[in-house]
Amino acid sequence: MTDLLENKIVLITGASSGIGRCIANDFSQFGLKSLILIARNIDRLNESVLSMKERDFEILTLSCDVSKKEEVKRVGDLILERYGYIDVLVNNAGIGIFGKVEKTSIEEIEKVSFTNYFGMIYFTKIFLDSMIRRNSGHIINVASLASSFGIPGMAAYCGSKFAMLGFSESLHRELRKTGVKISVISPIGVKTNFFNNEYFNNKTPMKYMLNPETVSKAVLNSLTSDSFQIFVPTLAGLSVPFKGWFPAIIDSIIESQFRKNFG
Repeated sequence: MTDLLENKIVLITGASSGIGRCIANDFSQFGLKSLILIARNIDRLNESVLSMKERDFEILTLSCDVSKKEEVKRVGDLILERYGYIDVLVNNAGIGIFGKVEKTSIEEIEKVSFTNYFGMIYFTKIFLDSMIRRNSGHIINVASLASSFGIPGMAAYCGSKFAMLGFSESLHRELRKTGVKISVISPIGVKTNFFNNEYFNNKTPMKYMLNPETVSKAVLNSLTSDSFQIFVPTLAGLSVPFKGWFPAIIDSIIESQFRKNFG
């Protein structure tokens, strides 16, 4: 792993807290050339940098709302002008809301879709050409187990993650033999501030949830893994074929779990 990241340029979106902050800390343990951290709140980004041990490589923090393609183009052009390329792109930024579709506004659904799905596309597109030209690069998209299951009350979020997985799978097949690698990380629920908003009323939909450090380790492991999609924990991946074999059982489990928490 150390040799693999030696003198590399790594970019992480949503890096100011939660999973993104853990990913940044894990990558900072290696001899990078530069670590580029992206989030909307520049002050929180800089706070996260202060918590890292002193490193010999450059750490660049940039404020950007990933849902706005103009802002992504601005920071993307700045990065390409400065470095010419990046080696690893971690599309981690994401948000979620809870509520029935009939009571969710178009604007709220768009906010989730533009952050989780289009934000990933914007960053992928701006750096993809340089990766293909160099026959080298790795795009890591942090999705969710919800990319395979429609969860009641989370249609906007699930739709964005379904879309992320479909886009990533198509791109994965397009990029074979180009030297550019695509990985999708699909964890179950994670203990972050994701649920700390008025939509969830500070409730969490699952009794068992992962620590963000566990997901971060899976992101690092994807660098050396041959798997396109990595489930966290690994056993969670068994639920996907189970859904096809026993759809009625899966429906019952999902509905009872989420309606018990949110009514």
